[in-house]
Amino acid sequence: MPFNSEGVYTPASGATSAAPGDIIQSSVWNAVFTDISSALTLLGQQLYGSTPISSAQSPYEAEATDTFILVSTATGAVTIDLMAASAVDGYPVAVKDSSGNANTNNITITANGSDTIEGSASITINTDYGGVKLYPVTGGWVLHP
Repeated sequence: MPFNSEGVYTPASGATSAAPGDIIQSSVWNAVFTDISSALTLLGQQLYGSTPISSAQSPYEAEATDTFILVSTATGAVTIDLMAASAVDGYPVAVKDSSGNANTNNITITANGSDTIEGSASITINTDYGGVKLYPVTGGWVLHP
Protein backbone atom coordinates (compact mmCIF):
# COMPACT_ATOMS: atom_id res chain seq x y z
CA MET A 1 0.00 0.00 0.00
CA PRO A 2 1.37 3.42 -0.84
CA PHE A 3 1.09 4.98 2.62
CA ASN A 4 4.07 6.45 4.43
CA SER A 5 4.75 6.01 8.16
CA GLU A 6 2.50 9.02 8.96
CA GLY A 7 -0.41 7.46 7.03
CA VAL A 8 -0.22 9.86 4.07
CA TYR A 9 -1.45 8.28 0.84
CA THR A 10 0.60 8.47 -2.36
CA PRO A 11 -1.57 7.87 -5.44
CA ALA A 12 -0.70 5.24 -8.02
CA SER A 13 1.73 6.11 -10.78
CA GLY A 14 0.03 8.13 -13.51
CA ALA A 15 -2.75 9.41 -11.25
CA THR A 16 -3.66 13.07 -11.70
CA SER A 17 -6.29 15.30 -10.17
CA ALA A 18 -9.52 15.17 -12.18
CA ALA A 19 -11.63 18.21 -12.86
CA PRO A 20 -15.43 17.91 -13.03
CA GLY A 21 -16.34 16.15 -16.26
CA ASP A 22 -12.87 14.64 -16.81
CA ILE A 23 -12.55 10.97 -17.58
CA ILE A 24 -10.42 8.93 -15.18
CA GLN A 25 -8.29 6.23 -16.76
CA SER A 26 -9.58 2.84 -15.65
CA SER A 27 -6.10 1.44 -14.88
CA VAL A 28 -5.31 4.38 -12.61
CA TRP A 29 -8.74 4.23 -10.95
CA ASN A 30 -8.37 0.49 -10.35
CA ALA A 31 -4.94 0.97 -8.73
CA VAL A 32 -6.20 3.79 -6.48
CA PHE A 33 -9.36 1.88 -5.55
CA THR A 34 -7.36 -1.27 -4.75
CA ASP A 35 -5.02 0.72 -2.48
CA ILE A 36 -7.91 2.36 -0.63
CA SER A 37 -9.81 -0.92 -0.36
CA SER A 38 -6.76 -2.67 1.11
CA ALA A 39 -6.23 0.16 3.60
CA LEU A 40 -9.85 0.07 4.76
CA THR A 41 -9.77 -3.72 5.10
CA LEU A 42 -6.62 -3.55 7.23
CA LEU A 43 -8.11 -0.75 9.35
CA GLY A 44 -11.25 -2.80 9.96
CA GLN A 45 -9.22 -5.83 11.00
CA GLN A 46 -7.15 -3.74 13.35
CA LEU A 47 -10.09 -1.91 14.91
CA TYR A 48 -12.57 -4.74 15.27
CA GLY A 49 -10.77 -8.03 14.85
CA SER A 50 -9.51 -10.41 17.50
CA THR A 51 -7.47 -13.57 17.20
CA PRO A 52 -8.42 -16.38 19.60
CA ILE A 53 -5.63 -18.87 20.36
CA SER A 54 -5.06 -21.71 22.83
CA SER A 55 -2.19 -23.85 24.05
CA ALA A 56 -2.78 -26.19 21.09
CA GLN A 57 -1.50 -23.39 18.81
CA SER A 58 1.55 -22.60 20.94
CA PRO A 59 3.97 -21.24 19.96
CA TYR A 60 1.76 -18.82 18.04
CA GLU A 61 3.45 -16.70 15.35
CA ALA A 62 1.72 -13.31 15.54
CA GLU A 63 0.89 -11.66 12.22
CA ALA A 64 0.94 -8.00 11.21
CA THR A 65 -2.88 -7.98 11.18
CA ASP A 66 -3.15 -9.26 14.77
CA THR A 67 -4.13 -6.40 17.04
CA PHE A 68 -6.03 -8.18 19.83
CA ILE A 69 -4.94 -11.70 20.72
CA LEU A 70 -7.30 -13.51 23.11
CA VAL A 71 -5.42 -16.36 24.76
CA SER A 72 -7.06 -19.36 26.38
CA THR A 73 -4.69 -20.84 28.96
CA ALA A 74 -7.26 -23.37 30.19
CA THR A 75 -5.26 -26.39 29.03
CA GLY A 76 -1.66 -25.17 29.16
CA ALA A 77 0.88 -22.39 28.87
CA VAL A 78 1.09 -20.36 25.66
CA THR A 79 4.01 -18.68 23.90
CA ILE A 80 3.39 -15.86 21.43
CA ASP A 81 6.21 -14.94 19.07
CA LEU A 82 5.72 -11.33 17.99
CA MET A 83 6.27 -10.12 14.48
CA ALA A 84 9.01 -7.52 13.88
CA ALA A 85 7.88 -4.19 15.32
CA SER A 86 8.73 -2.55 12.00
CA ALA A 87 6.15 -4.78 10.25
CA VAL A 88 3.05 -3.34 11.91
CA ASP A 89 3.11 0.28 10.74
CA GLY A 90 2.69 1.72 14.23
CA TYR A 91 -0.36 -0.33 15.24
CA PRO A 92 -0.39 -1.70 18.80
CA VAL A 93 -0.92 -5.34 19.74
CA ALA A 94 -2.95 -6.33 22.80
CA VAL A 95 -2.65 -9.76 24.43
CA LYS A 96 -5.25 -10.88 27.00
CA ASP A 97 -5.76 -14.03 29.11
CA SER A 98 -9.36 -14.80 28.16
CA SER A 99 -9.77 -17.93 30.30
CA GLY A 100 -8.43 -16.69 33.62
CA ASN A 101 -5.68 -19.29 34.06
CA ALA A 102 -2.51 -17.30 33.36
CA ASN A 103 -1.43 -17.57 37.01
CA THR A 104 -1.11 -21.35 36.53
CA ASN A 105 -0.47 -21.49 32.77
CA ASN A 106 1.62 -18.43 31.90
CA ILE A 107 1.55 -16.51 28.63
CA THR A 108 5.04 -15.73 27.36
CA ILE A 109 5.40 -13.02 24.72
CA THR A 110 8.70 -13.13 22.84
CA ALA A 111 10.19 -10.34 20.73
CA ASN A 112 11.26 -11.03 17.14
CA GLY A 113 14.96 -11.24 16.25
CA SER A 114 16.89 -8.30 17.69
CA ASP A 115 13.70 -6.51 18.82
CA THR A 116 13.09 -6.18 22.55
CA ILE A 117 10.08 -5.61 24.77
CA GLU A 118 11.01 -2.82 27.17
CA GLY A 119 14.63 -3.95 26.82
CA SER A 120 13.93 -7.66 27.43
CA ALA A 121 13.73 -10.56 25.00
CA SER A 122 10.33 -11.59 26.43
CA ILE A 123 7.67 -10.78 29.00
CA THR A 124 5.26 -13.02 30.88
CA ILE A 125 1.59 -12.58 31.75
CA ASN A 126 1.10 -14.54 34.98
CA THR A 127 -2.03 -12.91 36.39
CA ASP A 128 -5.45 -14.46 35.80
CA TYR A 129 -7.29 -12.39 33.18
CA GLY A 130 -4.14 -10.27 32.83
CA GLY A 131 -3.16 -8.54 29.65
CA VAL A 132 -0.75 -6.12 28.04
CA LYS A 133 -0.86 -3.64 25.19
CA LEU A 134 2.37 -3.33 23.22
CA TYR A 135 3.29 -0.41 20.97
CA PRO A 136 5.92 -0.77 18.24
CA VAL A 137 8.91 1.56 18.37
CA THR A 138 12.28 1.54 16.67
CA GLY A 139 14.06 -1.59 17.87
CA GLY A 140 11.09 -3.32 19.46
CA TRP A 141 8.08 -2.78 21.67
CA VAL A 142 7.03 -0.72 24.69
CA LEU A 143 4.20 -1.43 27.12
CA HIS A 144 1.24 0.87 27.46
CA PRO A 145 1.55 2.60 30.84
